[in-house]
Amino acid sequence: MKCSLASALLLILCPIFSHAHKRTTGEIDGAQFIVDVPTNPTGDVLFLARGYRPEALPLSPVYEEETTFFQTLRATGWTIASTSFQGNRWVMADGGADLVALYEYVEKEILPIERAYLHGESMGGGIVAWMAEHAPAHFDGAIALGAYLYAEPKWETPENPQLADYLPGQPGFPIVFLTNREEMAGSAAYVAQAQDSEYPPVLWPVDRPGHVNLNSAERLAALAAVVRWTRGDRPESMDNALIPASPVSVAVLQDGKATGNITRTRPLYGNIYTNFVPSDLEALDITLGDTFSLTHGTTTVEVTFAKAYSDVPLGEWVAFIDPEGHVQISRNYANATDTFGAKTGDTLTLS
Repeated sequence: MKCSLASALLLILCPIFSHAHKRTTGEIDGAQFIVDVPTNPTGDVLFLARGYRPEALPLSPVYEEETTFFQTLRATGWTIASTSFQGNRWVMADGGADLVALYEYVEKEILPIERAYLHGESMGGGIVAWMAEHAPAHFDGAIALGAYLYAEPKWETPENPQLADYLPGQPGFPIVFLTNREEMAGSAAYVAQAQDSEYPPVLWPVDRPGHVNLNSAERLAALAAVVRWTRGDRPESMDNALIPASPVSVAVLQDGKATGNITRTRPLYGNIYTNFVPSDLEALDITLGDTFSLTHGTTTVEVTFAKAYSDVPLGEWVAFIDPEGHVQISRNYANATDTFGAKTGDTLTLS
């Protein structure tokens, strides 16, 4: 079967395998980059605009390549291009310039670009909107996820002005705003403002709490909608773009314990993603607010089952259900991966 991103059923229809790719790394004007080209590239390139990072973190273009979203794109011929930007600070125009510079490098040094799309998270979603208004020439379309569009006064600086002052509502390419409903106010305001433009943007709210708490199926559907739009089929805004995830349990349940594995870790932040599912917690009679024991190797910690990081004090361990339907293990403003010395494939035990 030939897989196509244009199908909203892509995630269901296309099995995901580990496809070979060629990685190019480097630096442009202080901005580090990664460009991953699959064995059989289509000429479609997705440029990543990351969210804000604290200055204490190192500059890094590393992205969450192990997710089904990126694995699916690479398996279907997409090239992925990621930049660190030139600094861990609030950027709009500067971030846009870094993305344009990366586009020009890819086109000149790596492969001919047939179609270029943008993927912006949080601050990166704001950068996408800024680029659609001020520097749209290179890009065909974008998805903006949990887009940061209107600054809080405490964040407003000469480098981080109110985006409302720079977004007149005339985007120069199609944008689908995919956002968790509780933080959709900025995206909704911009979408309404830009309805008389050449490319009136589309709003897809997701009924799930959190910030950029969006699963691979939802991201793939939004990107597929933008691709169709660039071919003349504009999608409609919708009331709820949620695509439920219901993975089955693969844990070993015995003697009041559940044994499973780490499926991936998040670069820089150190979150741990597992193959545990809600039914595994239910089998151990763990409900919201409960504390349970988590063992990795010879280390055991106490973890609170909650809805979000902020439900526990700074530094404390927390578990919640991620948008893919699995149990995520984290520490609030600390690095769970480094604490454990954990890596993909390691065994975890809940009790």
